[in-house]
Amino acid sequence: MKFIVTGTSGFIGYHLARKLLQQGHSVLGIDNHSDYYDVSLKQMRCEMLKCDNFHFLESDLNDFCLSDKRYDIGINLAAQPGVRASKDNIELYNSTNIEGFKNFCNTLKKNQVKKIIYASSSSVYSDESGEQFNEKDTILLPKSIYGLSKLNNEKYAAKFSYQNNISMIGLRFFSVYGPYGRPDMAYYSFARSIIKKEIIHLHNEGEMLRDMTYIDDIINGIISSIDFINESELVKNEIFNLGNSKPIKTISLLKEIEKILGKKALVKKINTTDESKYTHANISKAKKILKYNPQTDFEKGIRNFIEWLIEYEKK
Repeated sequence: MKFIVTGTSGFIGYHLARKLLQQGHSVLGIDNHSDYYDVSLKQMRCEMLKCDNFHFLESDLNDFCLSDKRYDIGINLAAQPGVRASKDNIELYNSTNIEGFKNFCNTLKKNQVKKIIYASSSSVYSDESGEQFNEKDTILLPKSIYGLSKLNNEKYAAKFSYQNNISMIGLRFFSVYGPYGRPDMAYYSFARSIIKKEIIHLHNEGEMLRDMTYIDDIINGIISSIDFINESELVKNEIFNLGNSKPIKTISLLKEIEKILGKKALVKKINTTDESKYTHANISKAKKILKYNPQTDFEKGIRNFIEWLIEYEKK
């Protein structure tokens, strides 16, 4: 099969493209190599994907266009990430996550691609109920601009799918971690700061809970979504949670990293109000329909990441 995957130089996009290539598919990768975090890490991921079946286009989502070549499925993973918006990147959430997603959908429509999978986020949910986040019943009330942009994508996709008879699947990812991960994520910055003996900013006493989901489990969930969209005649913007359903306190995350590294962190405590107190995925729908079944426990997953990070920091 022939895939278009945006964000292939990013964390999840790289792992997905690698998996698809291993399965013998053809991938057109699209990424703009933004400097939100270390560009050299993005370039390294891109270099590692090079093969006869991988074709790369360095382009912004708002600018890219396609030749007459036909593709089977489009998967949008490119986005301006981060729940803590600064004044410098607020506009990027609109231009990349909202307008860029619209251009992605319409470009694929013009190219007669009838199946689209796109990344949403656990950040779309309200954290006031104290219960697991359920696709059907949990209130959608994002605290961050990033979460709002992802909820906007879901609403646009529902209308776009209905108006154009295009199958669409939105995947709400929950705190994805693992090798080749994003340096701005807590697990990555904690480990790197401990190695470098730098101060860690611990938010809200470390009492926030995150449904940490290992990258391999997320990729398996995306592959299952591909199977589902291929087997179904028409998917009207179906939404699935892809999480681990076993939330970890931030302080527990930090202590586990300290334990693996055998070093204590230098901690500065700060309070924030613009991010969820907890995330907890109800994955029963994904289990039933996609046969999604996360296999990697937190202790094993975080150890895999740290082993990779130690080697990466040597380069």
